Amino acid sequence: MSLLGLAFTITKSITPRHHTRCLSTNTPNKVIENVRGIMRKVPQPVVVVTTSKPEDRNHRRGITVASFTSVCLKPEPLVSFCVQTPSRASDLLHSSGSMVLNMLAHEQVQQSIAFSSPNADQFKDIPFFDDPITGLPVLMGTLGAMHCEVYKVVQLGDHEMWITKVLKVEEGVGGEHGVREEAKPLLYYDRCYRSVGDQVFMKAFADNNDLASTKWMHRAHLRMAWNYIRELGPDAAEPVIKETIRTHFSKNPVKSRDYHETITSFYIALVSAAVRSFKGDDASDFFALVEHFPQLLDSKTIETYYSPDQLYTDHAKHTFVKPDLKPLPTYL
Repeated sequence: MSLLGLAFTITKSITPRHHTRCLSTNTPNKVIENVRGIMRKVPQPVVVVTTSKPEDRNHRRGITVASFTSVCLKPEPLVSFCVQTPSRASDLLHSSGSMVLNMLAHEQVQQSIAFSSPNADQFKDIPFFDDPITGLPVLMGTLGAMHCEVYKVVQLGDHEMWITKVLKVEEGVGGEHGVREEAKPLLYYDRCYRSVGDQVFMKAFADNNDLASTKWMHRAHLRMAWNYIRELGPDAAEPVIKETIRTHFSKNPVKSRDYHETITSFYIALVSAAVRSFKGDDASDFFALVEHFPQLLDSKTIETYYSPDQLYTDHAKHTFVKPDLKPLPTYL
């Protein structure tokens, strides 16, 4: 899954020979790191691309992209975005050929998170309507939407660049109260090469906003831990993760009673083991991680390490105790 990176079109030009030799001193890996570094400083609009099957409009899908840009206005308006391949979103876009590009407003963090997830029921609890002419899903509360059709698709590495022709622009309300003056875009930057939506996800988790009160379940805790582990390393991340969860729970008196030191420590160890084991191009994709290691989402996994008598005690709730069935994993 999901998720997505930035695509860059490099235009080759005739370069003096001595200049070419100068550029060749930069290794490909060095250039990649330099591009990552500078792109962290560039604010990006958060755009959700939605589409549906022509023969079954109830088969909808959306994907959060960070690579949206305007290509040209003449002779016809073209915009582009990128999609990771292979993916269900890519398959459906090819099947449909038409899509809606929804420009998220600043308070639509929930929508960004929902459509950066591979879950089947992405539109649950998300306000939207089906366009009466095209039947395509349009998100509500956005800055606006562009109704588009495919112009050209270019394969670039592990992504496709979709160049699309804009057929219609639909103004959104862009705010909680529908007042045009409050329309502000949802932006993120300084992303530390996280997967799409992780910067806004981490902010939303820390804020514990009301919109997402039902979203902060086991998967969200794993994703928060994964972000910190990748950024800080397992050892330095552990106290930060625990403090973040305690702070998060403290904002909800009912949840505050649920914090369990041993269970929290176990899943930090489990995510750390998964991060060590998961290499390759998908290593920066949380949704690919949990798809590769389904035991992360399985509530029964901990029972293969701990007996109930060891885990469900007042001592284990307040102090970390080691598993009694098998040692904590280092790799998965």
